[in-house]
Amino acid sequence: MSNENDKNYVSVWSWMWMMFVTALPCIGLIMVLVWAFTGENESRKNYFKAILMWFVVMVVLVALVAAIGGWPQIQKHIQDLMHKK
Repeated sequence: MSNENDKNYVSVWSWMWMMFVTALPCIGLIMVLVWAFTGENESRKNYFKAILMWFVVMVVLVALVAAIGGWPQIQKHIQDLMHKK
């Protein structure tokens, strides 16, 4: 099977470029949105939609922890771990 005929084929170099761009602050988030909702490649769009869903899950979890008042305990635990020698 030829990769050029598959409209959902994404080369390794394309993935490397997209991963590099998404690692850039601000530009990466914008590009995740662009790649998730534009273009013909369903595989690429689904991957970036999944990234957005994970982002939403993490934001909701942080909001829940902050809402129940657990944030100070988490910060103290992190500080204790960082200063432990």
